[in-house]
Amino acid sequence: MTKNIIFSTGYVARTAIWIIARVFFCLPITVFITPSLLAAQGGTPTEPTFIFAGEAWLGGGYQVQKNVLLTIDNERITRVQNDVDIQQLPEHASVLDLSCCFIIPGLIDTQTHLTSQPNLPPHSVRRTQWSDADRTVIAMRNAEKTLRGGFTSIRDMGHSGQSVFAVRDAINDGLIEGPRMQAAGELIRPTGGELAGWMQEEIEQALHVAAICDGPADCGRAVRASIALGADTIKVATKGDLAADSPSQFALEELIAIREAAHRKGVRVTASGFSTDSINLPLAAGFDGVVHGTYSDTETFELLRENKAWFIPTLLAARVVREMAEDPDSRRSDAWREENLSIYHGMVASFRAAMDAGVQIAFGTDAGWRPHGENAEQLEQMVELGMTPHDALLSATAHAAAAIGWDSEIGAIEPDKYADILVLKGNPLEQITLTRTPLAVIKGGSVVVDNRDD
Repeated sequence: MTKNIIFSTGYVARTAIWIIARVFFCLPITVFITPSLLAAQGGTPTEPTFIFAGEAWLGGGYQVQKNVLLTIDNERITRVQNDVDIQQLPEHASVLDLSCCFIIPGLIDTQTHLTSQPNLPPHSVRRTQWSDADRTVIAMRNAEKTLRGGFTSIRDMGHSGQSVFAVRDAINDGLIEGPRMQAAGELIRPTGGELAGWMQEEIEQALHVAAICDGPADCGRAVRASIALGADTIKVATKGDLAADSPSQFALEELIAIREAAHRKGVRVTASGFSTDSINLPLAAGFDGVVHGTYSDTETFELLRENKAWFIPTLLAARVVREMAEDPDSRRSDAWREENLSIYHGMVASFRAAMDAGVQIAFGTDAGWRPHGENAEQLEQMVELGMTPHDALLSATAHAAAAIGWDSEIGAIEPDKYADILVLKGNPLEQITLTRTPLAVIKGGSVVVDNRDD
């Protein structure tokens, strides 16, 4: 019975988003056939096409190359050549001429929230007074903005209901435009945990949130329930508040049970940690990564190296928090300002310490604090804080792809990977700010955003 209800809810959500997409983007209600759909339906595969770029950074380990020719077949790169004379191509070849431009791999953000954005009502209102349809429209629009901002893949790390699952599936089915996506759904959290103060406990109980768990066995159940609902990544709220010395919300045994349940299903698990204990305990339990990492210490970096886990500092969200704390017109208390300035400075210090320690850093912004589509601002911020442009770009390409387990599919411009490409007016290794104003965005070999005539 439960499975039937879950299936019906997901089916209705996908059907609704199909209709919403047609109306929202003023498109006719017809099936939108893409090359990937044609291939899935047994149609005729597309002929190979070519992309020619004047200059290119293909990803980590590559030097800047000139006159680069990419051969694309069925959304993937099949060949990469450099020092090519475009005039030597066959006369009738299908070529996207970007000879005036610089290309890099499509960017990846491993920590976003598509149903959040500045100036929305509080979470308690959105959770209790908004429908899944309301949240779906917000997520659809933010997915489109994210793609226009140059991010061809993202990981959504926490939402209520089925909205982001439906948007992810609609993008995969070619119904709407948006980045490739993993989605966590509800955060795994204990009774009385991080989000409990956002609404009355009896209301949350009435919503039957499957992700709330207590004890090892129940936490394993919560992971399995989340995956059954549509999650293809798991996020765990180990932080209980924003203080540096707060204990983890979960015991080590619970965290191990969460990790085991997720890994048994082939799904990665990431902790949301601010305090030192809420960062280190999940890493000791074998988690694949930690986001925020505000108050990290030496043990943090030892655990990250030992477990080959990923450190994902959300520096852009911390910048927003600092701006709010420094706003003279804000009616916040002095204690609130002090706490949030501490968060900013703590995260900056942890980011610099992580660079010095040589741990794996992946790009994640907590998009939703800043408007979606402005994610690349954090690349500029990382460089301002001491990271080289090369390493900043690496964090948002190959490293981000590895952090979410998609490094065989995306993260570099090389054979067998998806042809996800960002087109820029110059070399971002020399001017990182260029990533904030892409000339075009290519996903699966198709131009999905084109600003070249602007």
